[in-house]
Amino acid sequence: MPRLLASIGRQSFRDYEIQMVKGVVPQGKAINQGARSARGDILIVLDDDSCLADESVFERLVAAIDSDNTIGMAGASIVVPPDASVFQERAAAQFPRLSMPVVDRITDSDLACHGCCAIPKRVFEQVGGEREDLPRGLDPDLRVRLRAAGYRVVLAPHARINHPLPDGWRPLLRTFFRNGFGSAYARKFQPGAVYETHEELDASAFQPRTRFVFRVVRFPFRLLKAVIEGKFIRFGAYCSYACGYSWGMLTAKETGLVEGTPNKARH
Repeated sequence: MPRLLASIGRQSFRDYEIQMVKGVVPQGKAINQGARSARGDILIVLDDDSCLADESVFERLVAAIDSDNTIGMAGASIVVPPDASVFQERAAAQFPRLSMPVVDRITDSDLACHGCCAIPKRVFEQVGGEREDLPRGLDPDLRVRLRAAGYRVVLAPHARINHPLPDGWRPLLRTFFRNGFGSAYARKFQPGAVYETHEELDASAFQPRTRFVFRVVRFPFRLLKAVIEGKFIRFGAYCSYACGYSWGMLTAKETGLVEGTPNKARH
């Protein structure tokens, strides 16, 4: 948090307030609580483990929102931080959503995410805010609802943040196990909110909804592809995700959400 707050303090755009939400789970409930308290016209959501890459991020996000009233979400590209470890650099190279291209114009893309994104408050309220019954999958759910309401989801030009993966095998595998467990919970109790995520910049041909059978059949091919391409961090993460998913399908209870999920501070 100190690093994130320091990067906020360096922003050239100064007309903002900070709403820090602590100890609130799940993530959607925390974001909604912060949004209700916010007095501004634009909400900027930040993960507590994000860091703004330069002093112009807020300015670029606000400019994108102000440029077109059909933009419902303007995200920043996630780039590898300059102080990333060798492990984090290798991991980012194997997960395109954590090493995104930086665009030079407003670009419709599924890569915009809660790590750092701006949403007009009126739009956020219009689509009903965040879901509070999902431990995982808020990003694709919100993007789908924004597009269904007629709004664009974009990356803002030259807006960059750092949002690295955990540094080391143990925390990485723990994170993907948790994510798999959360996905299983959504599949068991909120199957209508389960969507795909895209790994390419161009989202014109992306279909967020696929059949469960297709996803099951595709998974071993993704594992095989990771091995063939030498992406062993990705392979290990997928295996941990599958273990978490299997455990979640066996044990997840609707009243518990995901026990042991770290609390996120949201802004």
